[in-house]
Amino acid sequence: MRFHFRSGTLKSRVTALLILLVFLAAGLVALASLAIAERKMRVVVGDQEQALLTSVAAYIDKDLEAKRLLLSSLAEALDEDTLHDPRRLQSLLERRTTLRAMFFNVVAFDPSGKLIASLADPRTIGTINVAERDYFRASIAAHQGLLSAPFKSRISGKPTVLVTEPVYDQAGNFVFLLAGAIDLQQPSFLSQINALKPGTTGYLFIVTTDGLIVQHPESGRLLGNVRDHGAASPSMLDALRGVDGWAIGASRTGAPALLSYKRLRTADWIVGSVYPLGEAFAPLIDMRFNSLVASAGVAAVAGLIGWLTVLRLLRPFGALRQHVARLSGGGSDISVFNVGRQDEFGDLSRAFYGLSQQRARAEAALEAQARTDPLTGLHNRRMFEETFDAAIARARRTRTALALAYLDIDHFKRINDTLGHGVGDRVLIEFARRLNQAVRATDTVARLAGDEFVVIFENLADPALPQAMGQKILAAMQGDFAVGDQFVSVSCSVGIATGSAQNATMEQFLGSADAALYAAKDAGRGRVSLRAVAPA
Repeated sequence: MRFHFRSGTLKSRVTALLILLVFLAAGLVALASLAIAERKMRVVVGDQEQALLTSVAAYIDKDLEAKRLLLSSLAEALDEDTLHDPRRLQSLLERRTTLRAMFFNVVAFDPSGKLIASLADPRTIGTINVAERDYFRASIAAHQGLLSAPFKSRISGKPTVLVTEPVYDQAGNFVFLLAGAIDLQQPSFLSQINALKPGTTGYLFIVTTDGLIVQHPESGRLLGNVRDHGAASPSMLDALRGVDGWAIGASRTGAPALLSYKRLRTADWIVGSVYPLGEAFAPLIDMRFNSLVASAGVAAVAGLIGWLTVLRLLRPFGALRQHVARLSGGGSDISVFNVGRQDEFGDLSRAFYGLSQQRARAEAALEAQARTDPLTGLHNRRMFEETFDAAIARARRTRTALALAYLDIDHFKRINDTLGHGVGDRVLIEFARRLNQAVRATDTVARLAGDEFVVIFENLADPALPQAMGQKILAAMQGDFAVGDQFVSVSCSVGIATGSAQNATMEQFLGSADAALYAAKDAGRGRVSLRAVAPA
């Protein structure tokens, strides 16, 4: 027996209505699940972008700090003859290969503002005067180096910022101003910025807190102001007022984008990122279309079967939404997205997992670089401060004694001046190695700057232990240092601050250790001096 559905019959109308309802229901469920997942994903991606931007800001802070330290060390290494002889100064600049790696030009201006040395173009010497420049007057007034506002260089014609360092003679008289120029079209941190830019169409940029553009993929916008022609977005204006974070807004072209901002620690700069939403959430956008096509196909087959099938197909969306919800709430980690499904849902989850892992590794690498001395491999000042704060907390909790050793190499400047900075660096490396071997495994060694090192001694059960450890360090430095094909005799002076951590701060420990170090030097160097930390 055959059954025929005539147009207009109740069965045909009910079947058509059921198929339509299935199609609408499946479509609505798909869109609702995607909307929830996209809303949660925006928070996760936004936080990921902000964390990445924080890492970029830390890297740029470290790069600028390294440039300042390089100019400062150069100024400290100048002898009296070089201070008062521009030709010798020019020759010294040309011999320092590290300067070209860090700056595209290094210049010097005498007290009248006249150019007396130029690494990149000696022909300009004597032709330029910067006495009226803000950075020149501000550096002299402050008696310390600074980072200038962006400007167009009269020497190179390039958009530039300067890292300055005033130089004084032994009598304290201002001799000249050293300045390292950073080419904003090709800064040293440009490769790192490009490597960490969001996606393929997103980009990073840098502006000052006054709105001047320091770095931008469109070189024609350098030295312009983001407020020109009313082009600054509300989130950009908030960032200029000191607000860090991310927001959904419009890019300069008007396209919707994820906008993030982070202020630098060492300069009045703001690092920002623009990540077009079309790329940031491309997998979810593609899934909308695919799910609607699947829903239409299922609805065309049969009402009830189509409804059940759509519910089954939508389970991964529910799982994805739950994962995002748990991740946002802190009840899960990113590994839940590393699924084995071989379909669009699996591709989306694995892509998100891979992106998160890549960013986590990049953040970990940048974090490690920010806490390690690049020359010796020891902890740097930042890591020392964090470790010492934790050591004080442990000492207070366990009521145990704590000591801080402050030491430097005797006559290290003479080694640099007579044997060269290359030998000096190798002496520092060997000194750090011997120092690490001389102390206990539970002690913490760090290099603060130049030839200055510190050691944190914890769990001191014996009051005589700091003196013994100081003597052990002196003994470890006996025996010439083998540096290439020559041997260098090295000694050091050690100042140790001892006492209870109950009412003492890190600054008090450092001050007492520094005073003890100078006492050791005044007593003839090559010895240990102890000083008790005075309670606050």
